[in-house]
Amino acid sequence: MKKLLLLVFSAALLAWLLAPQWRSFDAMGERRFQALAHMPKEIVVGICWPFSINQDGMGDGLQLALEEINAHKIAGGIPMRLVLRDDRDDWDRAKRIAIEFSETPEMSAVVGYYDDGKAIKASTMYESSRLLHIMVGVNAAHMTAHGLQYILRTIVASDKIARALARISAARGYKKFAMVWEREAFGEDLAYQFHVAMDAQGAQLVYQTSYDRDHDDFRLTVNQLKGVDADFIFLSGLEPWAGDFVAMATEVGLKTQIIGAFSDTPDMRAHAGPGIEGSMLVDFYDVNSPTPENQAFVATFRHRFGRLPDTWAAQGYDALRMLAGAVRATGSANPLDLSYALRYMDPYEGANGRYKFDGQGELEDKPIYLYVVRGNSSSVVQASPPPPPVTPDAPPPSERLPVPSLTPHAVPPSAPSPTPSLSPPSTASSTPTHTSALPPPPTP
Repeated sequence: MKKLLLLVFSAALLAWLLAPQWRSFDAMGERRFQALAHMPKEIVVGICWPFSINQDGMGDGLQLALEEINAHKIAGGIPMRLVLRDDRDDWDRAKRIAIEFSETPEMSAVVGYYDDGKAIKASTMYESSRLLHIMVGVNAAHMTAHGLQYILRTIVASDKIARALARISAARGYKKFAMVWEREAFGEDLAYQFHVAMDAQGAQLVYQTSYDRDHDDFRLTVNQLKGVDADFIFLSGLEPWAGDFVAMATEVGLKTQIIGAFSDTPDMRAHAGPGIEGSMLVDFYDVNSPTPENQAFVATFRHRFGRLPDTWAAQGYDALRMLAGAVRATGSANPLDLSYALRYMDPYEGANGRYKFDGQGELEDKPIYLYVVRGNSSSVVQASPPPPPVTPDAPPPSERLPVPSLTPHAVPPSAPSPTPSLSPPSTASSTPTHTSALPPPPTP
């Protein structure tokens, strides 16, 4: 099967290269550098997020950071202004927003996105128009592996999530797992990475299938899973479609523990119904973390908005404050200056922990958290154990892990490679695959 992430990236790139507007992005990059050659009167930052769909804390986290930045002159005394746009989890809207931001020469950076597929497509526009793209919710593992200059990720990538969740699974004594994933950039990439990580733990994949967002009828899948001996089901997909799976599983009496990659949003709860009770999910922030930075953030946020912050409030808050610090450190609003300042800065201790980036803009490893849903809220039940130490001569974890054997029909794609392919994507089968035993992995 072709590598989905690279196919999406390549297909999008090819489409835009053929569009009449594409070459204007390069011209907009030149105009941006001219407009920002000297420090402007304000720092303009675009925000693209599904505010109305998620109804999460992103907007309030950004607002709190903005108030502090301007009140305490964190950006060196230059006021910051946000341009908020709601993509409503719709690519057509997200595309128009990306074009708008690309064509705004006084804009220094964009903070977003929630969905990997939209971010992958938008990143090509931002790179060409020389606009810094700070990804606060995008996990696709190889987003930073293409030598892009105007990209920075402030959230853990899918390969690190997968290894951390595999360590949690091992600590909980899980040996057999089922896997259900959506055929989108986020779901497929995380499913592949999790399969690799669990294979390295010696765990057994006993069932696997995938689904399309437009055809998410889970009746056959959940009934098959009732007859599968698995310690848990890993659901690699976003809400609200993940909620449809949880609701159907509850309807047929499926008792196997579900661990999902979805968020606990109103949309998720509306689709999952009572079945969400007891479900587990992976998240990236612990509101009860005892660090001074987090405790100060939680206290201020609660005083300002009357409730506790969530993951996205912390992510937005930290990203904006780091950006303001880069403006102050460089004395510049030029996106390239800011990109390099952030990539090579000293570790930053924020509300959501420690941020340290490599030269490609990739965030170094951080803990993830396993939450359980109880009533109207969810709480941490376990943090990921630290990764094992790497000896100086050992290859990186992604190179040490064996590649799992994948059965045909609805299986995760092979790992994306650094070189994009322009081949058309293959169509995955929607037929579930029940695998009682997989053949041994091929020799890498």
